[in-house]
This record gives sequence, structure tokens and C-alpha cells, in this order.
Amino acid sequence: MNHVPDATLDAIDEFGEGLLVGTPPPITERLRSDLRLVVRRAGDGTARCRFEMEHTQRPPTLREQGSFVTTVVDGIDSSFRAWGIEPPDAYRYTETVDGSHHYEGRLSLP
Repeated sequence: MNHVPDATLDAIDEFGEGLLVGTPPPITERLRSDLRLVVRRAGDGTARCRFEMEHTQRPPTLREQGSFVTTVVDGIDSSFRAWGIEPPDAYRYTETVDGSHHYEGRLSLP
């Protein structure tokens, strides 16, 4: 069962296709009511990938939020890998903004 919304998979495909021509569009997608994905190319062969999570707890890494979140993140990372984009080993907590915990990592672009 795929827990990644189709719109998010489409956005990752558009990003991957954009890499082929040098203009990957940013990604801003809601994954579920309390989780968003934001990806922006950094211009140095990487992209900044941020997950914004609204939750009462904030463990050091995103996957520590539980098995369902891990399933979603694993699905997103698999979609990145299909485009030759290498995700980080972990998305680490960086800050909390307006009650939203941010977990970030760098994607290595092909």
C-alpha cells in the first residue's frame, strides 16, 4: 500500500524531469494533515529537503515519529532514488516554527 499522495509523487516526477533540463521546480506538498514536504534546489549539486511536522513530540529524527511516518518517508525516498537523487540517511530536527517541527536533510542530485 502506498501512503504517499499521488500529487506528491507527481511533484517528485516533475522535479526529476526538471533536473534533466536544468530547471527543477520546487516541491511544496501536504502529505497528511500534520505533515508537509518542501524541496528546493540549492545550486551546489544538492537540494534542501524539509519535512514540517505538527506534533506534540519532537524526536531527533523524523523516522522516530513512528512507523506510519517512516512508511511515508521511505516511499518519498524511494521516489527520489528512482530519479538518481540520493536522500540523506536521516532527516534531522532543525527548528520549530509556529508549532511546526522542521526536519531537514540534503538530497544529492545526479
